Amino acid sequence: MKIKRSTIKEIVTKVIQEKNLDQFPIKLSQWASNADKAKQVAGAGLDDGNPDDDKIAVKANATFPVSKLKPSQSSMNIDKALGMVLAMLGGKMGVGGNLGAFISKDMHIMDGHHRWVATAMVDPSKPVGGYLVNFPGTDLIKILNAITVGKLGIDQGKPATGGFDQFEESSVRAKLEELATQGSKHIQAQEAMAILEQWTGQQGEEALQVAGDRIVQNLGSVSFELPSGAPTRPDMPVIDDDDVNKAVDALQGGEVDWNDPGASGNEEPAKRDGKY
Repeated sequence: MKIKRSTIKEIVTKVIQEKNLDQFPIKLSQWASNADKAKQVAGAGLDDGNPDDDKIAVKANATFPVSKLKPSQSSMNIDKALGMVLAMLGGKMGVGGNLGAFISKDMHIMDGHHRWVATAMVDPSKPVGGYLVNFPGTDLIKILNAITVGKLGIDQGKPATGGFDQFEESSVRAKLEELATQGSKHIQAQEAMAILEQWTGQQGEEALQVAGDRIVQNLGSVSFELPSGAPTRPDMPVIDDDDVNKAVDALQGGEVDWNDPGASGNEEPAKRDGKY
């Protein structure tokens, strides 16, 4: 039986109106199906009679070894990731560093996945940083999607570019050999091979073998566990660099009306927020 679009909109509207975070839609497309209601939710936190109940603690410049972090989406591109690996090894990009991304309290990154996985391939002990949000990953996706649609006016997610299977051993080794023998639009084969030889202290095929061994071993140090119920990339939040400060202000300022004790039957606001 085909469900009418109007029916879906009515269901989503009812869920959003409840303002109980456990019932909030998690997919960006669900929020976008009723952008007016998303806009209302994204700005009503200051007008609900309690200006503090919707505030969420955010800590800037929080750093962690890359091995401690986990993704929030399964879409990553092996070509882009290995391109970053070569840039890091060649001194054109720092290993680790600030992802400029939100990080949930259960260690899921909301963006910066390619830099995260590239750092993991080079050295999983290296620190990476971002904005640590005192919210679990699943709930943070919901809040950031509300901000994406309701505050930033973005109703389309970014396309997916491939799954975790690209980072299995056979795929990694095949792509590494391709870069070292054929190059890419970003790097010539000769330069790629020279970088791998410098990194491994080996030559030719032996350098490829040792580099592949290191990368595969390093990838074994990170978890590819996703937040519970995480949607695919097109339904994930879109918080680009220019909008990060707006999202931080919305979280810290309690702009999103997510915490409604009346909806859940609790007398007190939900104890999901806190201080660092």
